[in-house]
This record gives sequence, structure tokens and C-alpha cells, in this order.
Amino acid sequence: MSVVETKPEADPASGVRWRERVAGTVFPVGIGTGPPRWAYPAAFAASVAYLLLIPAGRSRLTHVWAEDGARFLLDALTRPVGSALIAPYDGYLHTVPRLCALVVAALPLPWASAGLAVSAALVRAAVALVVFAASAGMLRSLPVRLAVAAMVVLLPVGNAEPLDNIANLHWFLLYGAFWVLLARARSLLWNALAAGFVFLTVTSSALALLLVPLAAARLVLPWRRDQLITAGFGLGTAVQAVAMLGTHRPSHCTGPVDVPGAILSGLLRVPLAAYTGSEQVARLYPVTHYWPAVLALVGTLAIAARTLRGGPRSAAVLAAAGLLLSALLIAADLVVNWQPGLHVDAPLVVANAQRYSVAPCLFLLTAVAAGLDRLPAPRTRRRAVLGARFALLAVLTAAVIAQLPGSWGRLDGPTWDDSVTAAVSDCAQGGDSTRLHHQPVGWFFDLPCAAVPR
Repeated sequence: MSVVETKPEADPASGVRWRERVAGTVFPVGIGTGPPRWAYPAAFAASVAYLLLIPAGRSRLTHVWAEDGARFLLDALTRPVGSALIAPYDGYLHTVPRLCALVVAALPLPWASAGLAVSAALVRAAVALVVFAASAGMLRSLPVRLAVAAMVVLLPVGNAEPLDNIANLHWFLLYGAFWVLLARARSLLWNALAAGFVFLTVTSSALALLLVPLAAARLVLPWRRDQLITAGFGLGTAVQAVAMLGTHRPSHCTGPVDVPGAILSGLLRVPLAAYTGSEQVARLYPVTHYWPAVLALVGTLAIAARTLRGGPRSAAVLAAAGLLLSALLIAADLVVNWQPGLHVDAPLVVANAQRYSVAPCLFLLTAVAAGLDRLPAPRTRRRAVLGARFALLAVLTAAVIAQLPGSWGRLDGPTWDDSVTAAVSDCAQGGDSTRLHHQPVGWFFDLPCAAVPR
């Protein structure tokens, strides 16, 4: 009798199990505990109130900032809705700012300054809630999750130039999209809403394309509902890419990039400013030069390195991704937009173009959060990590408190009401159009008198 050798049949579930193991390593399912449901609307309301009622925030209710007026509001007032929504600016789409401007354009013109500030605060507070919800699988410690989400609202570098204006929302949206791409939830509703969130983010920021590798990694996830987020990101990427290929982005670089100067500027703008804010860096640098920034970088790397010592791989992935994105973003911002005012020795040091620090600082603090998330077993180490958490919290709290009474971020000069009043008077004299001036000094836009209230 001859024996016929047969190969064992392939287990159709083996591929699924393999993908589950990989997915569980890099994209753990959200299992973190959370506060009661009533806490979410309370936290949202408190976040919006903080952004609008701090000294700098109150000035945004009465002043319009830069592109908020001369680009987004102007287009919303003078162009058809569809045309205004899909019009590229500076070489790419800005879907979320344009949506906000379209809503504000439906309000009486004198309300525009408050409408723009409130809409920006609402979006930013929403991003904080998204980050908290999306971090459930990656971060087990509830206090660390709360801190990661709270930084969207409290981050010192985010509460001066980028405060309460729609033109700078993309920095916070980018951070929220990062967490959403790492999130994995069983809820179909969550995945559908998250897909919409990443679509809006990618069509609002060209820098979101840096998240393509993370979105591509989600293809390993075995659940069909997991791919909703991937599909939303892919669709947004395609739309943004078509817009970018079809328009020209003017160069903002005014000369050859000073590479050493850019590196030193980035060192102050991210590792140090993340903990102290740009205002404190401007005070420290003339006295201490680079040493505090070097110490901040070394301390950050030391905390992030904890994820490599016996912790889950997802923590190491989170820390590595945070550090890498932080470095890539500040490098891209400084190199693509290089000008003498960005040099480390420029007046006010890193306060010029403070917006470039927002996303890099958020990602850097993400790496810190990954390192502080899990307490090691030995009691002595547990005390050390708890001490590090409280020390970090104390530094960030001090930076927030130090910023509140200062003048950084406040908008002075003629208010939006002054501009509208002057425009009404101008149009009453029979002109066809009028000019509305807003902040900072030198920004304005011409508006047909038909759009000015009588």
C-alpha cells in the first residue's frame, strides 16, 4: 500500500489571528477607564470658557486675526458656499477653517470677531475630548490621559499667537488625528465619527500627510469597522493631494536656510518651550543660553526611554512616533519657512511664528506621557515615577499660571467694532466698497458695501 502525503489544510483563521496579534501590539483596543458621562460636557464647557476668558482670549472676542479676516471671512462673505469651501490657500485646502468662516458669515458682520473666536475655541475643546477618548487603548493611567487631552487646551505655546483663531486650528487637528489613527474601538459609531474627523483634518492641513505611514499601518487591522478610519484618511489624502497638485504654493523662505541656526531655534522652540512656553524662553535665553533646552531634551528622552524597558510595545511605538513627528514637524516648519526672524538670536527669540511650536510640543509631550504611563513593579521605582509625574505637572502648571497675567497673545489697537463702524460710515457716503482693517497691524480686506450693514 502506498502512502500519499498530504499537506495540512491552511487554517483560514490563522491569518486573522496573526493580524490580531500584530494589531494588539501596535493598536491595542481601548480599555482605559474614564470619568462619568456628565464629566464630558462639563470638561468641554470648561475648556471653551478657559480659552475665551483668559486675558488674551477676551481680546480675541473683539479683534479679528490675520487670515481669519483677510482670507477666510472675506471668501465666505463674497464667494458662493461651494467655491469658498474648496478654494485652496497657500497651496492646500483648509476645510475646517472655511467651515467655521461660512458659519460666522451667516451672522451679522459686527459679530464676526466673537463668532470666529468662539468657533475656534469650540473646535479646539472638541479636539481635546477626541484625544481623551482615542487614548484609551494606548494609555492606561487616567491622570496621564487627562493630561494629554488637557494639553490641547492648556499648552503654553498654544495660548498666544494661535489662540482662538481658526487659521491655526490645523495644529491641534493634526494632533487629534494622530490619536484617532492609533485608536481602535468596537463601536461602529465611534469609527464612523473618527473617519469624518480624520477626513476633515487631512483636508485642512498639508502636514497631515506625515501621518500616512500610521494610516497605512492600520491596514493590518482585522475588523472591517477599523478600516473606516483608514478610508476616511485615504479619501482626505486624495482630495488634499489633488488640490495641492492643482495650485501653486508661494515660497515663504527668504534666503538660504541657516541649518545650525534652525537646529538651535528648534531646540528652544520645542524641548524647552513645551514645558515653559515661548515667553519664558525669551526671558531665559539671554541669561542661560541653550543649557535649559539641552536639559529639557535629555530629560524628555530619558522619560521616553522607559517604554523600552519591559513595557508593552505599544508604549514604545507611541513614544517613538511622538518624538519622530515632533522632530519632523519643527524641521519642516523652519526649513520651508526660513527667514532671519526665525533665527534663535532674533528679537524675542522664539516668540516670532510661535505657532510652529504647537504641534511639535504636543507630540513631544506625548512621548513623555508614554514613558510616565505605566508604573514599574518595584516600590522604589513607583515612587520615582510618581514624583516625576508631579514634577512635570508642577512645571506645566507654573508655565500656564505665569502666562495668565502677561500681555503675550493679547490683541490691542482698534477693535473689529471700530472697523465695522468706519466701514458703515464709508459706505454711507456712496462708495461701492470699503476697507476693513484688523489685527495684526497692516492686515485688511476690501468688502463690497452690499455686504456691510446699513
